[in-house]
Amino acid sequence: MTSPPSWNRRRFLQSGLATAALPIFSSHGKEDAAIAVGSERQLFLDDFLIDTAKTKGVARSLNRPSRIERVLKPDQPAERFGFIFYCSVVDDGSGTAKLYHGSYDLEKKRHFAVSTSEDGLHWTNPDLGQVEFQGSRHNNLLPLDAVETSVFLDPNAPPEKRYRMLYSRYWPDPEKAGIYLASSADGIHWTASDTRLLPFVPDSQHCAVWDAEIRKYVIYTRTWNPVRAITRVAVEDLEKPWPYDTTTPTRFHWGKDKVPTLSHEFPTVMAVDERDPEGVQLYTNAISKYPWAANAYVGFPATYQTYNGPDWKDRALNGNDGTFDVQFASSRDGIAWDRRRSPYVAAGYHDGLDLRLVSMGPGFVRRGRELYQYFVGWPHRHGHPSMWEKDMALREEWLQKDLGGIYCATQRVDGFVSMEAGYPGGSFTTKPLTFDGDRLLLNLHANGSGGVKVALLGESGEPLPGFGEDDCKWINLDEIDHEVKWKADPELAQHTGNSVRLRFTLRNAKVFAFQFMKRDTQKS
Repeated sequence: MTSPPSWNRRRFLQSGLATAALPIFSSHGKEDAAIAVGSERQLFLDDFLIDTAKTKGVARSLNRPSRIERVLKPDQPAERFGFIFYCSVVDDGSGTAKLYHGSYDLEKKRHFAVSTSEDGLHWTNPDLGQVEFQGSRHNNLLPLDAVETSVFLDPNAPPEKRYRMLYSRYWPDPEKAGIYLASSADGIHWTASDTRLLPFVPDSQHCAVWDAEIRKYVIYTRTWNPVRAITRVAVEDLEKPWPYDTTTPTRFHWGKDKVPTLSHEFPTVMAVDERDPEGVQLYTNAISKYPWAANAYVGFPATYQTYNGPDWKDRALNGNDGTFDVQFASSRDGIAWDRRRSPYVAAGYHDGLDLRLVSMGPGFVRRGRELYQYFVGWPHRHGHPSMWEKDMALREEWLQKDLGGIYCATQRVDGFVSMEAGYPGGSFTTKPLTFDGDRLLLNLHANGSGGVKVALLGESGEPLPGFGEDDCKWINLDEIDHEVKWKADPELAQHTGNSVRLRFTLRNAKVFAFQFMKRDTQKS
């Protein structure tokens, strides 16, 4: 990641705003010390675990969703003009997931609602009775003006506040507008706080997580540096105002009589750089902590290709027009990010409709070996809604069309990134590791002519007795928790705590994750 001009990594880590520089995961603080992976699941999001000098014929691959289908249409009275760009999903372990989303009615008034599902694919709109709309309370609307928001489950909060919502409120009043917090025990009945956490309106979705490693809440939202980018703040108490750099010049995006937006009050952690095409900006972030592996932040920023510049300006409806793709980004500490530039979900045809705007929301629903993610998809560009306000005929024309909806993107567990080899085959070796367990599990795909073998190497780099490739039973299957077996069934636990390496030999195969575990431990 290229650091934005106003912040470099050293300044960020030294500043009081950082507070979150995680140690690199060595056991003794030395660069060549073994990485302690313990019994936690490990993803191959980057080269942290991999000895690149000992890698041949294997490359890291981005894996797009295997299936995309529309799960919600804007067919309720408060949704007649479609869904707003932002959604978020929470699965609290009760068996019923909640999908939060905003919409426009015919007058372009905004509403906030929740839908529920048991399987993550079939969603219903509960009759909440909380908001009267068009003379009826039989709807799924929530009594919060909370469109620019996300909801997350807070494991650090008391039970009555385990659902948390960060949202923009009171725009454009400079005396009151900003980011606020609401809390709930069940995700349905909310209590809003009157404490203004931040006197800025970022004009985009705010995503928050509880990071147990640093014992802080980490919030990501939009900043302008100089164009749309992603900023980060970490706080110990989510209910108190957030400290920010008051010395930076204030950006009055909508005029000095209105609330300002963010620019350099917090450090920018993700931004476009020289590798991005002209005119690209980062519209949203959709950042979460991945719950099923160690040290894994994942983000799905909507990359906004603005129709500015000579290649685009003849297409623009106005000065703020363009399309969205969703990209994939990952981080081990939530500060330094690796953003893949090819689309994770591209604008284009999905479930039979040509979507021009695709905007992923944070959160996951896991059912078995599959993860479900949710994004809002529109068949129009960013500039169209403002045109509808000026041209009633155009508005009526669009109302006759299919206005997209909320889509489910199906991904395998751990499946975002893999180490992959083609038919000629290849191998890769980890850096020295220490582990805790008596079995090794792999998340892998190797069908047809494909397969994987694993060797356990000692400090000399040679296979430990009984743990060589020739000793490993050929793995030719597609599983998320496959136990590696060696022919003589040697005792893996004898090497617990010792510095070892893993060498993977692949042909026509992908490896997504590995995990050492004790046999009497439940799988992650």
